[in-house]
Amino acid sequence: MSKKTKVKKPSISQQLMDTVKVPMEWIEAPAWKRIVAFIFDMFLVGPVVNFLIPINTYLPPLAVAVYFIGFELSPWKGTVGKRIMSMKILDDHKKNISVDRILIRYVAKILSLAMFGAGYWIPMLGNKRPLPDQLSHTMVIALTPSKPKKS
Repeated sequence: MSKKTKVKKPSISQQLMDTVKVPMEWIEAPAWKRIVAFIFDMFLVGPVVNFLIPINTYLPPLAVAVYFIGFELSPWKGTVGKRIMSMKILDDHKKNISVDRILIRYVAKILSLAMFGAGYWIPMLGNKRPLPDQLSHTMVIALTPSKPKKS
């Protein structure tokens, strides 16, 4: 009697890296990728918000919170926009983030956007991460082609 060993299926990102001829690596996501992902997410969430406003004024913010928090808790580790842009959210140690960190990140994101995006200007001042990522000890990483190493 032989034991069958269960073969672990490679992740989608690993399958992608295996099919692409260019070597890929995960790096901190550049601002332009984050902005494009956010705009895409707003195109998805916007019609739902417009539909919910006449029903009840408390439903749109709740729907937006469920969208962002739900997808960040999912195995995708980010929203649909982040998934399309090959990004995901991890903690400072590149591990999965916990519910409390996601909630801190979401509240900090709302406060930053309410202050005309002030929390997202920080990278322009030299610091790499926006305020919501600093407060929640998270990072957004993106799958990008690796740069050739200089010898």
